Amino acid sequence: MVRLVNNLGIALALLAPGVVKAAALAPTQDFLYAIRVVESGDNYNCPTGPYGERGPYQFRRAVWQEYTSAPFYRARTAYADVVAERHYDWIVHVLSDRGLRPTVYNVAEAWNGGVGAVIRGRIPSATRGYASRVVNIVEEEAHVRAAETPRYRVAYAQ
Repeated sequence: MVRLVNNLGIALALLAPGVVKAAALAPTQDFLYAIRVVESGDNYNCPTGPYGERGPYQFRRAVWQEYTSAPFYRARTAYADVVAERHYDWIVHVLSDRGLRPTVYNVAEAWNGGVGAVIRGRIPSATRGYASRVVNIVEEEAHVRAAETPRYRVAYAQ
């Protein structure tokens, strides 16, 4: 297996499709970018969703209010990135506390279908498709970064 190791020593497994699904988490910003692309086409001013979801991450008001007292209209601004990172950190923490490895795939499942569904192992097929799209985007971002950034070097797993 070939993997890329960045200058912080974080390994990104890249060779086969779906590798990130089973690999450790990708950089937070890559994950959040993938969520934005899937949710809104990376559009901070996208239309409001059918259940009142707003912004590039399509936050529902209740989720937004779990992480901030800022007005919900700010879900359409760069402040959404701050709230998204808090939500991401919470998902990773809860999955870890429950003994589940927080991979890109299951964090994406939790983002879309809820942490409880991931913990119970009862994931709707639409959520599995959503998580697969997130994984594909994260893998693509890792490949692009590896090709463009000299701070990555190839390391061979033994």
